[in-house]
Amino acid sequence: MGRMIVEAATSIDGYWVDAEGVSVFPIDAQRRARMVARLSQSCGAVVMSAKAFAAAGEPDWYADNYELQVPIFVVTERVPVPAPRENARLRFHFLPDFTSALAAAEREAGDKAVLVIGGARTVTAALSTGRTDEIWLHVMARTLGRGAPLFDQDMPFADYFVSEMENTPSAVHMRLERRCQA
Repeated sequence: MGRMIVEAATSIDGYWVDAEGVSVFPIDAQRRARMVARLSQSCGAVVMSAKAFAAAGEPDWYADNYELQVPIFVVTERVPVPAPRENARLRFHFLPDFTSALAAAEREAGDKAVLVIGGARTVTAALSTGRTDEIWLHVMARTLGRGAPLFDQDMPFADYFVSEMENTPSAVHMRLERRCQA
């Protein structure tokens, strides 16, 4: 079984979406940080929240534009009609809960990592498994004042350390790795 990587973004004051529900995820800043290419090489499947999937606006966008051309497992009760366009590498699977999406993604990824993308509920579900090997956290250089927090007090963190950090004008990008237990 491969690794599990969680990717998430937050404002300095801890919100992953603003009061209107708009994500702070820094796509442009992430590209400037040269992190996308490394994720593309190491990931064999993606588990994505319904909100993250909808963030593209047009579902057919993924087939030609999404950096990770791997199978995508979307956690949702609502399967889109018509189905989004796919290609030889990128296929969509819509599953009703995180547990079934993760299990299917792990089978598909094989020895490669599964990347988990989403908001607080998806991040919490991934961390709750106790099997999250890495967290790629983007801290945006702004405050929102209100919105939906990414982490709550009961977040099940293991022992992580910052193994890599890169700054761009709009964010700090951190790669946190879980410490090996002896």
